[in-house]
Amino acid sequence: MDDELADDDHDEATDIADFKPARFSSDLRLPAGDEQQLNDAAVAVRHEFRDSSRWKRLNCMKVSVFAERDRGMVYVVHIGKTVEFDWTWEGAKAFCPNSLDENDSFSDRFYEEAEYEDAIDWSGEIVEVDEQHGCLFVALDDPEAIPKAGAFFVRPFEFLSVLHAIYNSDTFEKVRERLPARLNASRGGVHPGISHTAMVGLSHLKSWWQHSWSVLWGPPGTGKTWTSGQQIARVLSDKRERILILSTTNKATDAVALSLGEAVKSVCPVELENETLRRIGKGASYQTFVNRELDSMLAGAESDVLSKIDGLAQQLPLFDSWEEKAFTRKQISELRSTGNDRSNRIFVDPENRVVIATAFKAMSFLKDDTIRQMVEDGEAPFTTIFIDEAGLISRSAIAALSLLAARRVVLVGDSKQLAPISRISRVLPTRQQTWLASSGLSHLEETRDVPTAVHLLCEQRRMHPEVCKVVSTFQYNGVLKTAMERARQESSLSPFLSDWSRTIWYVLDEEDCDLAAIRATRGPGNKSWIRQITKSVLQKLFSDSDVRRANGLFISPFKAQANAIGESLADWRMHSWESSTVHSQQGSETDIVVFDTVNAGSHTWGVVEWKRLVNVALSRAREAVVVLASRAEMDEPYLRPLKRQLSPSVLVREGGRYKWSQPADRASMESSLVAEQKASYQNRSRTPESYTEKSGQPNCRMGDQIDARKGMKRLFSQEQTRLTNLKLDGKPRLVRGVAGSGKSVVLCNWLAKTAKRLRGKTDARIWAVYANRSLHKLLCDSIEAAWEHQSDGELLDRSSFPWENVELLHVKDVLSGMLPSVQMTMDQFGFDYDRAAEEFLNQQDTENLLPRCTALFIDEAQDMGPSTLRLLLSVVEQSDKADANSRSAHIFYDNAQNVYDTKTPKWAEFGLDMRGRSTIMRESFRATRQITELAVNVLHRLSGDTGRDDQQELISLGLLKPTTRNGEDWLEATFSQIEGPKPIFHSFDHRSDEMAAIAKHLRHLIEVEGISPIDICVIYNGSAVRILESQLAPKLAQFGVELSFQKNRSFERIENTLIATTPHSYKGYEAEVVVVPCVDHYVAREGKLVANALYVAMTRARSLLAIYGISGVSEASRKVVGTIADCVRSQNAQPKVDVSDD
Repeated sequence: MDDELADDDHDEATDIADFKPARFSSDLRLPAGDEQQLNDAAVAVRHEFRDSSRWKRLNCMKVSVFAERDRGMVYVVHIGKTVEFDWTWEGAKAFCPNSLDENDSFSDRFYEEAEYEDAIDWSGEIVEVDEQHGCLFVALDDPEAIPKAGAFFVRPFEFLSVLHAIYNSDTFEKVRERLPARLNASRGGVHPGISHTAMVGLSHLKSWWQHSWSVLWGPPGTGKTWTSGQQIARVLSDKRERILILSTTNKATDAVALSLGEAVKSVCPVELENETLRRIGKGASYQTFVNRELDSMLAGAESDVLSKIDGLAQQLPLFDSWEEKAFTRKQISELRSTGNDRSNRIFVDPENRVVIATAFKAMSFLKDDTIRQMVEDGEAPFTTIFIDEAGLISRSAIAALSLLAARRVVLVGDSKQLAPISRISRVLPTRQQTWLASSGLSHLEETRDVPTAVHLLCEQRRMHPEVCKVVSTFQYNGVLKTAMERARQESSLSPFLSDWSRTIWYVLDEEDCDLAAIRATRGPGNKSWIRQITKSVLQKLFSDSDVRRANGLFISPFKAQANAIGESLADWRMHSWESSTVHSQQGSETDIVVFDTVNAGSHTWGVVEWKRLVNVALSRAREAVVVLASRAEMDEPYLRPLKRQLSPSVLVREGGRYKWSQPADRASMESSLVAEQKASYQNRSRTPESYTEKSGQPNCRMGDQIDARKGMKRLFSQEQTRLTNLKLDGKPRLVRGVAGSGKSVVLCNWLAKTAKRLRGKTDARIWAVYANRSLHKLLCDSIEAAWEHQSDGELLDRSSFPWENVELLHVKDVLSGMLPSVQMTMDQFGFDYDRAAEEFLNQQDTENLLPRCTALFIDEAQDMGPSTLRLLLSVVEQSDKADANSRSAHIFYDNAQNVYDTKTPKWAEFGLDMRGRSTIMRESFRATRQITELAVNVLHRLSGDTGRDDQQELISLGLLKPTTRNGEDWLEATFSQIEGPKPIFHSFDHRSDEMAAIAKHLRHLIEVEGISPIDICVIYNGSAVRILESQLAPKLAQFGVELSFQKNRSFERIENTLIATTPHSYKGYEAEVVVVPCVDHYVAREGKLVANALYVAMTRARSLLAIYGISGVSEASRKVVGTIADCVRSQNAQPKVDVSDD
């Protein structure tokens, strides 16, 4: 963000007494816009501004100081823990208000919104941050006011302040009258003819130039910056033109300025001689312009200041010490604030025919009284505006910037690369969200049949043809082609890569390491993500000296990984390689790209944005690209298409050096499914594999039987078929069902059906909300499978699933996005989602809530309390405003799996009439009857009166049948017809004996019964994880099995891993064998039993359930263990058979 800060110059308002500023009558000929669009955009910008400028309270533990005679002093504020801000710290202020309460009596929002100006004890600009060690380096505003221990605030630089003022300040009330038409045009499809025609410019762009709102669509390497420069140089022959060129960063702005300068040298050099082309702002790279003999474009700027800033900026990456970085940034900041910047004068001087600046700089000019008055009067200081990298700029910002142009707006960029960054738009109402998260290019999806006003560049000159083919197929429907001269270009790529493949998927699962090294872990401060195995893979790759010396880029979506590898590259003295995040590299290029997905299962971004990230990463490569990913990651919907394009490879050591090798079996590249579709089997006949080789008799090993069953084709049951084929009418539906009945199958099929029905509706948004983060990938895969199933037989309609209209959201993400609108955050509520929803609803009338989605699907709704459900249902669009039942809301519910002990909702209180719209799925296709009955009876006995109503309902429906067994009450589960072995239960006096028994049992299952570790899951509760880590994991490692602890994320496995997780994270999943260790830990604080969580754990098992524990030290633990023991005895007792004659 230094780019934007470099343009935050505070020069005087334009003095119009000396000269007449350039002004042109605005005539874009745009159709009238909608006032409601302006109102929605204003609300969206206001929400984003508030969220992005929120103060952060920290606590100073101690203060140290670094002082130098020539560079002054920098104070170090130590906060005693790792720190990472939700926003960039560049330009942020650290300060301590005099009235700051150490005891947190007042909220942070109280200080932010105080109507009085508080005295400041100390303040200063943050010039550097050591996030890992929790140190803020501060250049004080007043050297006498020194930081001290105690609470203080950090206030981010308000990048959106001008945009917020334009849309919401009274000062810009008349300016806003000009915005509706421009907002409407930013949505796409609006391309009026120009008011002043001129057949100038590049020959193939002359027709395109005749539109007042046009797009230059430039995929990677197609030369959109070069084309922009050539076009602008040629249209300068039209003396009526005065052009403003904008881009997102100083680096990108310099690039387009230099492109124009080079074009002007050959087309109209007199413009350079007359100094009519001006690059303004103190972020320009002075030395680069000097080297290209284009320093005349910087005329009017203070060259000595620019030169010093440029030199210091180039030194920054070379420093190792935080102190040197801090002093250098302090010097840069001081240089930027000195001198007499003439940017305002240059901006409106008619003698300057082309002005080039950052979008941030240009936006700030709208605050100038002269320019604001000009816009109010229906005029603008430029005839044409070119907005480069327009795909990164929101529609609301595009509309505001277009106020600076009178006749023509040209958007230059690519809708398939990075989109605008918006923290809050994901859960805003649909009609507000579009102004933040979408750009003026977002409507460009199809690469064929584009209108004349949209010029698509299809010939690229950056990537080798093999790299281009991958990128073109992945994101551009194959239309991107390689120019002949690029295809014939001699390559300097190392034979180490070129002789093998230029497009590699490095299969991390093939590395000789534990899954923990492959699977991402949290970075410093529990933020971002890192992957341990990456460094050793890079060392293998860099064993080739040519690769080591090449110009290369390591790139990752995650900052922590980019920083970690950057440090390693510095340690390895590899100065020709760079490490960066994807978001920092749009527009750059290098010979070799190593793209590390790190945590492709993360849902930080939606599916569509992930595809954009991947596209940007791959297309930075000129010669070769290597993607580091596990098999599980490559199964994500946004990476899966690459499996057909990349060469799966791994480096193995042979004869003292590394050589490329292909994994043994291409079919084995498919990741193992942790969960199977919940449906019945086509047949139960034995397959040939289930017979022994010698005798031809059925193989009795459990593992062989499991493998044989996996090969059978699954079919929906009659009930599942009826529900999936049900015609949805846009009204609410409630689906309840026993564990393993296939509720998720129905959900995914209904969602796919809804997506098909709403296809073509531009603003349609479908939400699927869940409470278990581990479900994200499973839901993605199941939804795509349902979509493909519904498309079977449709020869002309095999389109990919429309993820651009679908959001899979964790309930916490929904609440985190909505709470700021009522001045609250999720930090106040922890994991108490229902209380957060309740507090929100106390301050916000549901009648006034705008719809966020067209259709809603709630999975595992029993985990969300009544307030959460009320809130979610209130943001679904009503097709009939007078009918609360006209909401397309689909709720999936099983109270027996209520692991969070939430209250049972009353649907009528939500305005929903579920009469005739509720279904109970009555058959389980997962667990055997024996497992199901034990789980049901344990739950019945442990839950007591709290679960009586649910059990009575199941009894009345005939799904449970009360009987007696072993002289005690027993519930027979009639909803499961699958027979299997009875569950195993063992109780011990000592934990060590329990762990030894579990390890022995697991070894028997794996080595004797032939069950793969990936078919086994250990499900524990709470603090038992420490016992398993210290006592069970080492025992399993002795026979080559890794116990992998995973929760709150999608599951990953390699062949020798056995997953250990919690019932909360494994909801929705299943395993052939489930082991429940430390069952005595299924108790909560104050002796409360967590019966529902235990029920969930037990009903995850398909074939075999084994439960272990110790007698327990607390009364609650003894009750859990004793109840299971009693139920097992009852189950093992011979049932009485009624032989009486009726």
